[in-house]
Amino acid sequence: MLRSKMHSCILRCYLVFCNKSMMSSFKIISVTGAHSGVGKTTLCSVLLNNLKGFGAIKFTKTLMYTSLNDEDAVLMQKNKDTAILSESGAERVVWIRSPVSGLEKALNIAIGKMENLTGVVIEGNSPVDFIVPHLILFVIGQNGEIKPSASKLVKKADIIIFNSEADKAFPPILDRMQHDNKKIFRINLANKTGEIDKFTTYVKKYIV
Repeated sequence: MLRSKMHSCILRCYLVFCNKSMMSSFKIISVTGAHSGVGKTTLCSVLLNNLKGFGAIKFTKTLMYTSLNDEDAVLMQKNKDTAILSESGAERVVWIRSPVSGLEKALNIAIGKMENLTGVVIEGNSPVDFIVPHLILFVIGQNGEIKPSASKLVKKADIIIFNSEADKAFPPILDRMQHDNKKIFRINLANKTGEIDKFTTYVKKYIV
């Protein structure tokens, strides 16, 4: 048990060191969300369409076993989120399937595969616990619902994407965030309309 904890600590320190040492060149953008199906993959595709030289990491939580895959035969299967990321302009895509207990080491390996790229877009809530992103994005739907495990992320987020139609009022939580000067963009991710240009321009300035 002690050895396992020490190994985890070493990996965590290594990832933090790597992130800090690459801060001037390699950029990490984490895309998180209020719940599954809220639009994280679509937001990643918007980013990848507008950011040159970026890779993508997709995290899928599993109950057992950890696997990494960067083979086109798997990633490019029809209707796979990984295919969407690749077709949106990702230079390289890695798919992590893992319980949270195996995620830290898997992220270390996956980020290592992004060598020589400008940066990486990482989709998933859990990776934020093991990396130091330059930007944390949080997607929330028009009903304002947030699953309990995601509530800490909305507070950490640098940018909030309100995935809604143009005429929908902000839910109460976003009204509070506005008062706290949190940066919020309204984008309808279903048809990719709304404040996409403002959002991407802001992101580009933020990560330079």
